[in-house]
Amino acid sequence: MGSGKVWTGKWQGGRTFTAKDGRPVYVLRKMVAGKTYTVHLDARSETEAEAELALFMRDPEGYRTKGEAQKLKQESAVYLDAPTVGRYLDFMRRAGTTPRYVSSVGFYLAAWAEAFSGRDWRTVTLQDLLRELNRQATARKNRVTALKAFCAWLREEEGTLTVAEDATISLKVPVSRPEKSVREKGYSIETIERLYRAITGWEFTNFDREDMRRVTDVQCVRDVLCLHAKTGMHGTEIERLAQGEGKITILKEPGEIAATLRFVHKSGRVHVQSIDRQALAAAQRLQARGAAPVDSHIRRVVRRACKALGMELVRFGELRHSFVTWASECGQEVRPKSGGLPLAAIAAVVGHTSPATTKRFYENVAVPPMIKVPLRLEHPEDPAVLPIKAAAAS
Repeated sequence: MGSGKVWTGKWQGGRTFTAKDGRPVYVLRKMVAGKTYTVHLDARSETEAEAELALFMRDPEGYRTKGEAQKLKQESAVYLDAPTVGRYLDFMRRAGTTPRYVSSVGFYLAAWAEAFSGRDWRTVTLQDLLRELNRQATARKNRVTALKAFCAWLREEEGTLTVAEDATISLKVPVSRPEKSVREKGYSIETIERLYRAITGWEFTNFDREDMRRVTDVQCVRDVLCLHAKTGMHGTEIERLAQGEGKITILKEPGEIAATLRFVHKSGRVHVQSIDRQALAAAQRLQARGAAPVDSHIRRVVRRACKALGMELVRFGELRHSFVTWASECGQEVRPKSGGLPLAAIAAVVGHTSPATTKRFYENVAVPPMIKVPLRLEHPEDPAVLPIKAAAAS
């Protein structure tokens, strides 16, 4: 032996020598298909060595010792860590996912990452996931949905996780709690008017720049509330509008309808909505800001206002339902100064069996009717609404 080792014995698969610490080392020496293999085994006894020999003979090329297999496993480990989550969120952004939903998914994945920090995701079992899920009191459906989508990305895009290794495949998405079917949806006009007046930023006796910034941040929450309550827009639509993806067109001859908002509806169709002067001012301020306030800021401001009023938390997501309810109970249809007829009347004349058919042909009408509800959103901190001509000139 050129290495200075002295063979001390033989076994079924080869020979043995004694290590410096006195333990026997089993060396596998075999010729298979004309190729000679010499492998130092991680075996503590001849029985273990014979078991490794059986594994070797099953697949000589693919055989790895215990140490080699462990090292290879560590090198190919899959972790739910910040860099991996960051790549997934970038993938979502490139796919056109809204910033709001990306932020929400990032929040839930961060919670999973904290729970399984340093754990090779391939070793996580369904029981591990269920135990962690049972420790979470809220948003279980969202947590599971975010995790399953992330693991699907690991399998299909990254290729670092196999179906056999992915415990989330057997993880069922919980059924949403029937909260909305139990409690009454929507709010009264009086509730929203009181809330609007209570959303205030004037809490200081001497203003500095930081105080003024906080007042402005509170104003943008009122602006979001105004658009929700006066138009029934989705939150994602208001976000896109604020980011400049929605177009504001001021009417040359404004009446009660001051302008139109043109944006892509969540169905994918282009939607045009008429708005009054107050909603126009709110939309312009949000676009000048460049972004709608984040959900956490809205909840913080609204929670403080609701607490001051002694009322339950108002959820902006239900204002669309409120708007539809108000419109059906006490709304009025306001048409442009240039006139126009309701779609139902046009459908009757042209022979369409449903106004919905008419709408598909004429949904890009320049100035659609506006639904006016008896909602007065007033606050002493609101900037004065400029005349329409002055706003257009700016």
